[in-house]
Amino acid sequence: MTFDVDTRTININTVISVAGFLATFVFIGIAWGATQAAVSDLEEWRMQHEGVHRDLAATTRSHDAVVDQQIASIRAALAKIEQIEYRTTSNEKGIEAIDLRVNRIAESYSNQFADMRTQLSSISTQIALTNQTLQRIEAATPSGAPR
Repeated sequence: MTFDVDTRTININTVISVAGFLATFVFIGIAWGATQAAVSDLEEWRMQHEGVHRDLAATTRSHDAVVDQQIASIRAALAKIEQIEYRTTSNEKGIEAIDLRVNRIAESYSNQFADMRTQLSSISTQIALTNQTLQRIEAATPSGAPR
């Protein structure tokens, strides 16, 4: 079988149609290759991105564990502070009660000392009167008389 092509029957429209048809296949091939390259790049990026997310999730979990531990220690410290506030309040009340008792004792001793001063003053006055009386008696008694 031989094809005899009559060059007279090929016209410019046929050549343009065949060239357009061939160009369409070439452009479809180029587009297919570019699409496959883009899909491959996207798949590679997705794999890297998933790795980044795994690393980020692990880092976040470890950071959360550290933060949870710090929060637990802060809560323990706050509980101690609340106990200190309660103890401080209790101590202040105790100090006020002790201060009141000391003031009462000081007042009591002050009153007792005032009474003792009054009594000592009275005794001192009596001793002075007794001395004056003895001096008068001695002065009134002759020097050779028995006492």
